[in-house]
Amino acid sequence: MRTLCCVVAISVFVSGCATANITYTPRPSQDTAQTIKYTDGVGTLTEKDESRELFVYSRFKMQGPTQPTFTLGYANNTAAPVNFSTDNVKAYFRGAPVQIYTYSERIAEIQSEKQAKQVALAIIGGLAAGAAAYGASRQTYRQNYSGSVVGRHGITSFAGTNTVRVYDPVAGMLAGAAVGGATVLGIRQIEYNAESQEQSANSILQLNTVEPLQMVTGDLVLKNCCDPNPRPDDVIRLEVTASEKTSVFEFVRSQVKAR
Repeated sequence: MRTLCCVVAISVFVSGCATANITYTPRPSQDTAQTIKYTDGVGTLTEKDESRELFVYSRFKMQGPTQPTFTLGYANNTAAPVNFSTDNVKAYFRGAPVQIYTYSERIAEIQSEKQAKQVALAIIGGLAAGAAAYGASRQTYRQNYSGSVVGRHGITSFAGTNTVRVYDPVAGMLAGAAVGGATVLGIRQIEYNAESQEQSANSILQLNTVEPLQMVTGDLVLKNCCDPNPRPDDVIRLEVTASEKTSVFEFVRSQVKAR
């Protein structure tokens, strides 16, 4: 039983809990000529003039309640090269500024979280393995007995309990090894999850020199955002400055409710 509990705990620890799905619906600006086009239900906002073209869309059709991700594209229509990165973007949620991850920040955070989870899991697994080994190696068996004897002075009844304690180091080693093996698998799973997150982080918008008539795209991942419980008027606002002009892109945030 202790082994099973440990395995379940490790599984929950590694995989986490289910979260609500959030959608981000693009809302064209009324101040500028923005167009909206849909692909498989995902809307893309586009703004274009003689000096540049910008487009933004929600990276995923449905996202978790935190760290919303958007894909941004910038085309340089000028005659000179332009440097473009996350420094060209400002994000706001409920009117308050929100930090945008840089690639190096996101990678450092992933590594830090991975190490913290692995250390915590190793400690929990070690304690559980020790407890399982101790319990399995020291089993107690009890047996109740009762009866009666006919003697010279009549019938005499008796009852009692036999208690036998057995020390079995092999059973303890097997139980401890089972829990320890589950811990190792959990640590490996954390490693695999971190690798997947790092691969995803490779798509974060990084510094690029965009040559004339060239385009660059990348993801914007918002840090420490947002409230897990959306409000009816929740909006993510992105201000993108390029070619000495600032464009505003807004996305209405809403929760997908299960039917």
